[in-house]
Amino acid sequence: MYFDLANILVFLVVGLGFIVVNLAIAWVLRPKGPQSPGKLAIYECGEPTIGQAWIRFDIRFYTVALVFVVFDVEIALLFPWAAIFRDLTREGMGWIAFLEAGTFIAVLMAGLVYVWAKGDLDWTGPGSAAPNVPEESPEAAPPVREKTLIPGETIGARR
Repeated sequence: MYFDLANILVFLVVGLGFIVVNLAIAWVLRPKGPQSPGKLAIYECGEPTIGQAWIRFDIRFYTVALVFVVFDVEIALLFPWAAIFRDLTREGMGWIAFLEAGTFIAVLMAGLVYVWAKGDLDWTGPGSAAPNVPEESPEAAPPVREKTLIPGETIGARR
């Protein structure tokens, strides 16, 4: 009993020691130059930041990301199935394995059709205006000058 706990204790000590030693080596080897305001400035991808970081993102970004993750996991789960499909066919279970994989794909395709029909994959759909593009309104149009006629003048007459 105590031997098993000693194994866990040794594992924890070695793991924590590894972390502490690596942090100490990084602290010793890192460059220690003067910290100018330019070095301490916040930047993103090498570009100065514009505006605040706390902005609202459109929900469509998250929806597309989740759909990508679902289909990425689908591919990851189908690779092992494809690797053993030949062996399952030799054992006479090929149709069962094929139906299982077909059912798996059909359920995911039904989810894709649902999301697509709901319009969650459309970047520009009803009710979604392009960001930062003002809509045209009759009030915003420049005023039209109406020409007033002088008594006795006809439209299109030259002066």
